[in-house]
Parts: sequence; C-alpha cells; structure tokens
Amino acid sequence: MSYFTGEALEKFQAMCAEGIDFSEGEAYNFVQCLMPNGDVYGVEPGEKCTKGKQISEKQVTKLKKKGDTNTRMAALKQAFLKKTGRKMTPEEAKKASWLAANMGAMSKKK
Repeated sequence: MSYFTGEALEKFQAMCAEGIDFSEGEAYNFVQCLMPNGDVYGVEPGEKCTKGKQISEKQVTKLKKKGDTNTRMAALKQAFLKKTGRKMTPEEAKKASWLAANMGAMSKKK
C-alpha cells in the first residue's frame, strides 16, 4: 500500500495555495439535464436535452439537498463520471445505489 509523507502533503498544500492548476486538460463545460427517473446527464452548451429537462447547477444542488435516493444516485453517478471519465459498471452502480439509499441513515447516526 502506498502513502504520502507529511512533507509531500505540505508541499502539495503550498502549491494549491499558490494556485497551481493540477488539471490534465481543458475543463469541460456542459448543460445538465434531469431525466424523469432522477438521473442527471450533461450535453454540450447549445444542445437540447434528449430526455428530461434542462436544469441549472443550483437546481441540482437543491435536488441533492432534497434527499431522495434517485437524486442521490444521480449525483453519485455524475460525480463518478466527472472523477473517472467513465460510467459506473453494474457492480459499482449496485454499491452506489446502496450508499445512496443509506446516506440519510448514516448522517443521522452522528
């Protein structure tokens, strides 16, 4: 198992504070669309949603706060795609679905 030394973390934090951009490419700009089942997907600016309706980032945030499982699952799928650049496998989606269904219960335990 790998780890980061305290010194490496301090250097990384200092570079972040200086505003160094660690991205590996251009930032993606897209419009978000909400499907009837609660999934959110993106399309290029200027394109229309093929299913569902266009929503703003503010609306996505509001839906996440609302707390229903479909919305949480859609948010997890979106975050996964943004982080990894690929869609979830069926096994990953199953685990994420369990997580989305139990997020409220987990936060109440604190």
